[in-house]
Amino acid sequence: MSTRPLLLALAGLGTAGWLAAAALAQSPAAAPAPAAAFAPVAASATRSAAKPPFLLPPVSGEALAHTCAGCHGTQGRLGDEAFVPLAGMPAAPFVQTMQDFRSGRRPSTLMGHITKGLNDAELQAMAAYFERQTPAPKSSAALNPLRPGVTR
Repeated sequence: MSTRPLLLALAGLGTAGWLAAAALAQSPAAAPAPAAAFAPVAASATRSAAKPPFLLPPVSGEALAHTCAGCHGTQGRLGDEAFVPLAGMPAAPFVQTMQDFRSGRRPSTLMGHITKGLNDAELQAMAAYFERQTPAPKSSAALNPLRPGVTR
């Protein structure tokens, strides 16, 4: 009996599926019939399509903002200006810029890839977080004319 269909079915189950497939491949006599092997997969696929087993709570803007820290500084604050500081940036321009990166309207080498992993609600949460942060003193963000309350 060929174990190829079973291997393909288990491949979608991640590491556990590969381990089970490897065990079955070593002892084909003990392998279940193909119909039995596909029944749990088909049943779970039907159940998950009808109703998700659980929903994760939304991730906070602060947690999402940690993905930006490597280039834009912790809490969006920078000591140098090699990258755009995000602390104190108004929410609307932040969201629009991220959506432009995601759609390709604004060219980038990295930001387009990053923003494709974020939905609009996550962008809004990040924007709200960064807007609440105080920019580093004397940074371009602190002097940004778009920031509420900044006068030049």
